Amino acid sequence: MSKGWVYALRSDTCDFIKIGLTSTSPFQRVNELNHSINYGPLGPWQQLDIRQVKDVRSIETALHRRLQAKRVTTIAGAQELFAISPAEARAAFADIPDADLLLPVPVNRLNLDTNFVAYLMALFQNSGLENFRDLQESWTFSLFPSTNGGRYFTLNIDRHEVAFCMPIPGEPDIVHHSIIVDQMIAQDREFKNWLRDLGGWTEPVPHPSNWGNARKITLQATFEECLGLFANTGFRRALIAYWYEALLRMQERGTRSFFARFHNYDATSEIFRHLRETKNFRARMDSASR
Repeated sequence: MSKGWVYALRSDTCDFIKIGLTSTSPFQRVNELNHSINYGPLGPWQQLDIRQVKDVRSIETALHRRLQAKRVTTIAGAQELFAISPAEARAAFADIPDADLLLPVPVNRLNLDTNFVAYLMALFQNSGLENFRDLQESWTFSLFPSTNGGRYFTLNIDRHEVAFCMPIPGEPDIVHHSIIVDQMIAQDREFKNWLRDLGGWTEPVPHPSNWGNARKITLQATFEECLGLFANTGFRRALIAYWYEALLRMQERGTRSFFARFHNYDATSEIFRHLRETKNFRARMDSASR
């Protein structure tokens, strides 16, 4: 029995879904497929759903057996394509028993707290992570990591911790938030007033950075209150200025983070799914109102 990841991939240039496995790195596997002779011409492939499992070969076999009737056999050398919709692929992955998952709790818990999900979606969308989903393992996201004091999540770019949230003992609804942004935020009087009203503050980042000077924002508030961060233009600009530069540098280097082994692919897939479905819903509403 060997642990690893089963994955579902989609491509804008292909009508089929690719379902396979890797025992090393989903990020590396997608890169390999995009440059392979058999699957490369059908790409570029993007992650649709990923689950880390205890016995990767048996789970892949079970998925292939479940979808056998829709396996594509007309493309030479590409034996892991299925004529299914993204929703059908996600449904098959969602049915993998919790007992077979290596990290079954995070995704389940992610679906429970709507304000927490909304906060993560806003962070992923406004920081640029949504545009760098294929750079996973250069940036890493750990959901409910085993950290002293307990955390909701930790997010790193390269070796730098750029965001985390953790509970506050005795305060069931209040959360300790920490986010690293560009130092320009220190000059934004409107933001500083908003932050002060919520009891928050900024301070210099304690560690050196490869991406310029930065400030750490600390805030103790509910997830719902912290959504106000993303409504502030100054905060969004400072977030993008620091994170986007860091992500572009990692893209240029093509290197993995020291924390890559802690990255929760299943959780990020779920966040991206929420983002995609929210955008589709808004698009339908906008179309209906015209």
